[in-house]
Amino acid sequence: MKKVIVFAMMLMCSSAFAEFSLMPDLTATQFKDLVSDLSMAVTPTISSPAEPLKTLGFDIALESQLTTINSDADRWENAWGGAEPANTVWANRVHVQKGLPFGVDLGASVTQGANLDFTAVTLEGKYAFLKGSVATPALSARVAYTKVFNIEDVNLQTFLAGLYISKGFLILTPYAGIEDVYAIASEDSDADLDDETANNIRGLVGLQICPFPLFVINVEAAKAADVYQFGLKAGIRF
Repeated sequence: MKKVIVFAMMLMCSSAFAEFSLMPDLTATQFKDLVSDLSMAVTPTISSPAEPLKTLGFDIALESQLTTINSDADRWENAWGGAEPANTVWANRVHVQKGLPFGVDLGASVTQGANLDFTAVTLEGKYAFLKGSVATPALSARVAYTKVFNIEDVNLQTFLAGLYISKGFLILTPYAGIEDVYAIASEDSDADLDDETANNIRGLVGLQICPFPLFVINVEAAKAADVYQFGLKAGIRF
């Protein structure tokens, strides 16, 4: 329990926000690439196995995710308010999922940027084609919608569709998935650019560990184009 409290405190303690703002020199191509990178940082991965929760089950968790960015790229140098860009975007979230009959889970999360000032609200639904058994894996599909607030000069929303597989072994449940993330963005700055869209295919692998009943820890890694992401989760799942 002490470790859980320490982890929660780490997630809730944010570092100083970066001076993110679009510079007039930002080009249309750079803005499109910037939207592509941002969409990965603000859109949560599944952070759980493919297997569904029980009908009366819940998954309540604190999660943290690091997203690497190419800080030397012009798109970031022209979006960091003239300052030196960071090489990662760190975000923390509170994530709640609820089990329903017929292998359906519904979820919601609120994400707060730790070194980039934004808040994102995500609504999601997951359906398990196969619930999994001792001999067979679980297979599921998930859709999600994320709306981003408070990010300087950028209006952003994303849509996600994913497929996942997992198989439990005692206290370990490895899982993997592939996600299609589609972003729509507009800007409100002196750059005067048209609205942009971006589409990314993101692959991920993860491991859920249940060291004792109800408590779970997840570690996860994902990749989309030249963006890498690393996640950590601690929560209660039943």
